[in-house]
Order: sequence, then C-alpha cells, then structure tokens
Amino acid sequence: MMKAIMKTQEKEGFELCELPVPKVGKKDVLIKVRAAAICGSDLKFYKWLPWCKKVIRSLPFIPGHECAGEVTAVGKEVQGIKVGDKVAAETHVPCGVCWQCRHHRPHTCENMELFGHTLNGGFAEFALIPEAAARRIPQEIPFDYGCLLEPMGIPFRAVERGDVKGESVVVIGCGPIGQFAIAFSKIFGAETIIGLDVNEKRLSIAKKMGATHLINVKKKMFLQEIKLLTKDCGGVGVIIDASGDAQAMKEAFSYLRVGGRFVILGQTDEPLALNPSMDIIFKEAQIIGLFGREIWDTWEKTEKLLTSGAIDPSPLITHRFSLNEHERAFRIALSGEGCKVLFIPNRNSGIM
Repeated sequence: MMKAIMKTQEKEGFELCELPVPKVGKKDVLIKVRAAAICGSDLKFYKWLPWCKKVIRSLPFIPGHECAGEVTAVGKEVQGIKVGDKVAAETHVPCGVCWQCRHHRPHTCENMELFGHTLNGGFAEFALIPEAAARRIPQEIPFDYGCLLEPMGIPFRAVERGDVKGESVVVIGCGPIGQFAIAFSKIFGAETIIGLDVNEKRLSIAKKMGATHLINVKKKMFLQEIKLLTKDCGGVGVIIDASGDAQAMKEAFSYLRVGGRFVILGQTDEPLALNPSMDIIFKEAQIIGLFGREIWDTWEKTEKLLTSGAIDPSPLITHRFSLNEHERAFRIALSGEGCKVLFIPNRNSGIM
C-alpha cells in the first residue's frame, strides 16, 4: 500500500488516501517518489476552478506532474531505463503517431495524455510514469532539483526563443516560472533584467536569481519606471509573461520596443484586447506562445546547466513538506508565502 494525495470530489481541497501501489504495464516505469513540486495547475485543482473540468476526465485522481524518484520496476517492453535509475517525469505524454509527433513536435501531440492531469501523478509514495514521459536524469542531480527540471524547461525555451543576449528583458510574474526566466536571462547574457510582481518576498528571490531591477506593480508609476530604465534602448526588447494576467500583458505592449519579442507562457481564460496596428504591426512585434518543453532537447540543455552549476534553484525552494502535511503545503502555496513548495514523501513532518 502507499499514501497518495487525491482529488475525490468536485470541491476545494484534497484528501490523503491509502491505495495499492500501481501495477506496472508493459510500457510503464514505476518510481518511488523522492520529491514532487506544487505547480500552478495543482492549485487550480485544489480550488477546483471551472477550468479543471476541461482537463480532468474523471475523479478520483492523483495530481502532481513535477516529480522525481528512483525506479523500482519497469515494464517488459521498456528500454533505456532500469531499476535503480533516477527518473523525472515529463508532463506531456505523446502518442507517437499523430502529425505533430511525426514532425518532431511531441510536446504538442494531438492525442496527448498529461501526467498528473489525465493520468495519475506524483503526489504519492509511488508513481507510474509511461515510458514516453520518463526521463532518466544524471545521478549528480538531487531529487529536489530533479523535480524542477519540468518547470525549468518552459522558461528556458522562452529565454532561448527570446534571444535575450545584450537585451533589456522584463519578466512579468516572479513565481517559479518567472524566477527561472530571470535566471536563464542572466545566463544567456541579458543586460537589463526587470522582475515585476506584487509580492515582495518573490521580488527578493528574483534579486538572488539575477534580476537587475525589481518593480512592485502596486506602484502607481511602475510603467513610467520601466520606460525610464529602458529609455536608452528604445523600450524593452524582450518581454516574458509568466503571470497569465491579461491586463498586465496588455500594458506590456506600451513598453515593448519596436522589433521587440513578447513570449507568453502564463495561461489564462481572460480575453486579451489589442490594437493590431499600434501594438503589433507598426511595432513589428514578434508574439511567441510556448507550451511545454521540447522532448527531449530542452531537458538535455537544462540538465547540463544544473550539473555544471550554472543555475542554482535553491532560492526558489522555500518549503518542504511530508504528504501528511498536504493541507498546510497548499495553503502556503496559495497564499504566496512560498515560492516552490515541495513534497518529500519519505520525510518526517515539519518545514525544512
């Protein structure tokens, strides 16, 4: 038997349940979960927002798609992964046969399953990962960093596609995705990195991750401050939205430089009203939407940055909890008191 955090009813909250350890199918990898991180989508599942019904097929299910652990069993058709390996989970589980998969875009598979969404996830003592979504990671990467490789991937792509070297960069939203975008912008050679948020704790973390300037958008004159900081280069060259706030995105077009790039990661159901001529055409703005990691190219690149010590995720990890403390963990994550909140299934209770 194993402990697992589960969504059992269409209402706020999760339950801690006892379940049988999953049986391994012929193309599955079973891991003993050593670390799992709370993501923004997990917070939506906790609150059971209307969005959840578009994603979740049925209850009950186990959330948690950012996890890493030790392989305890593999299916008879699994190749390249063996018992004892360190493994992290990729959320996107591609079918391998659709047009997207056949044209080197498995991360946008037309028949995609989602680990921790449509399939049971990693907020448990054991997790079953389809072979197509199981990534063997270097032994030198600690489990609590290994579970962050998944959320590291999308901001890495944003910075890579943004071509930030020598540029002025604004990162909207200093949650974990925004923090990684700041760190990668520094690594890739951005000259000015401005972090925007309403949370002073997260802004202080952004400073540690490499932001050159911090702006609390509660300030009345924050737009003018951004324009002043980037006056010499004609405005902001690269904007990365990690907030999902439609109003913040709309405002950002006012300080995007002509020829600038706007990379959108934050997901929202809110409509975004723009003036196509003024905001896009006359500015020759490049608007880039990104969804997930390129399998497995992005993983290889972020792993190298971790193993080389080029990036240090430790400032982001503010809390670690046992599965028994799931209610407290989610309350802290929802409050904004923490940044990246982790579950360590085999640890004793208490914050670390």
